[in-house]
Amino acid sequence: IIDKERYKVAVFSANSLTKRYGKVFAISGISMQLEAGKIYGLVGNNGSGKTTLFRIIMGLSYPTSGYFELLGGHTKSEIRKNRMRVGALIEDPILYTNQSAYQNLNSIRKLYGNRHKDDVISLLKIFELEERSHTAVRHFSMGMKQRLALACALFGRPELLLLDEPLNGLDPSGIREIERILSKICRDQGTTIFISSHYLKQLYGFATDYIILDKGSIVEQLSDRELDRKCSHAIKLDVDHPELAIQLIKSLYPQVEIKRLVDNGIAVYGYNDDAKQMVTILENERIAVKHYAQTGLTLEEYFIQVTGGK
Repeated sequence: IIDKERYKVAVFSANSLTKRYGKVFAISGISMQLEAGKIYGLVGNNGSGKTTLFRIIMGLSYPTSGYFELLGGHTKSEIRKNRMRVGALIEDPILYTNQSAYQNLNSIRKLYGNRHKDDVISLLKIFELEERSHTAVRHFSMGMKQRLALACALFGRPELLLLDEPLNGLDPSGIREIERILSKICRDQGTTIFISSHYLKQLYGFATDYIILDKGSIVEQLSDRELDRKCSHAIKLDVDHPELAIQLIKSLYPQVEIKRLVDNGIAVYGYNDDAKQMVTILENERIAVKHYAQTGLTLEEYFIQVTGGK
């Protein structure tokens, strides 16, 4: 498990990192830090700079200006050495489709100079590919291929894992399964995960922190709790018996937070169903609702707002 005290500058940090192609800025003045043992969601539209940032971290591209530190290393030689402690899945995963899942992972094992074949079996088990370990990858579904690619990226128990839109094209059950596996790896091994997506909603509830990119610049950095507050949905109700309404709502929905407003108003937070349903419940108990309104931004609305989209 990563010792957080070991890194005075964080697992990864960047200072005014910039990549320019001619007059076009792929990323522009990015400054950020990743702490050990967290899951960071990097969210942005096409062309926002997500892949460029990952490529720079892995040495597949070089910054025009600015600098970064990786796992405590800041010189070129230290960063190059520390990349051996980073797992990455950038753009399309490269798999040998005529070989089996076991053969693909075994090739990675040999590249790492690892003598323990049991590590291959262990990763196949973690990603639930054990039963199909000797099947040619060309016969795998998209979800199975993605799980195998992630297993390859995790060989050697990396301290930092970079994942470039690994959830694209997967069905909801496939997304949940990969998120479950990655959450467990982060929790059990202390691996810091840096995962990108087009969709804020796709990473919601999975990432612990979010970094939103737009046109190569960071426009927002926030924790999951801060995101919840900014996208908090509330139902504001004007009722004739506020105390009775609060007791009833609390008894039916113990997870919600209720605040008493001026006069006979109450605000209910953490209730994501249709407001009309709550109004019906109250009126069935003879609590008259004079007026109600539902407020708050959806995740998509918030993302569009901070990126200046339409």
